[in-house]
Amino acid sequence: MTAGQPQASMRSVERAFDVIEVLERSDKPLRLSDVARRAGLSPATTLRLLGVLQRRGYVVAEQQAYHLGPATLGAAHGFLVTDGLSRAATPVLQELAATTGLTATLHIRSGLERIVIARVDGADPLRYQLPIGHRLPLHLGAGKVLAAAMPEEELAALIAAVRDLGTAGGRPVSETELRAELALISERGYHYSINERVLGSSGISTPVPRPEGGAIASVSVSGPAERHPESEMLGWVPELRRAAAALGRRRDL
Repeated sequence: MTAGQPQASMRSVERAFDVIEVLERSDKPLRLSDVARRAGLSPATTLRLLGVLQRRGYVVAEQQAYHLGPATLGAAHGFLVTDGLSRAATPVLQELAATTGLTATLHIRSGLERIVIARVDGADPLRYQLPIGHRLPLHLGAGKVLAAAMPEEELAALIAAVRDLGTAGGRPVSETELRAELALISERGYHYSINERVLGSSGISTPVPRPEGGAIASVSVSGPAERHPESEMLGWVPELRRAAAALGRRRDL
């Protein structure tokens, strides 16, 4: 094996994951040219990677278009049953949803985004579905308690990557305003949002603490804004903090 072969192998692995992420982020099958363009690869390289992934069950080709295959479900299941935080989530979120009547959700950070890893609907559920595995922004809603714990270098990368920091409700947000809000969230340990990511929705979130400091996840409750005013949502902060502390303790069990 030559000195350059390990490096080339690593590039191939990274490109394969680039292709998987492109397909993961799409809500419909993609043609080869679309996968290549979004992954920033040549069509020839993309076709070769898709062939490997297809043989391993991570990609399916139908009618000259590609989408993720059943092997990705096996990988997701493996995460959910082996990750301590995921295993601990359901009973804690069930109790939180029963106490508040709101939808309780747990997110973890993945790069410059967050991913839903558990959700339990309350008596007054949201009008929209938020499936497990769905990617969401860090600069809006419950993602802000995770962004508030990011090191400066990573926060700068997040801000640079987001084209529009404004909310779903149309409120413009500057970098200075976002940084000031994140500093306040870090200081008080929770975030209240309304019409930030979804119109008509309000929520309150708090970080799940790491033993060594920082946040390993975000736990939140949310519901229709017209029926759950800010005063009510802020009243659930102690319950959220208890849930976050319980998740932090149980993640290693």
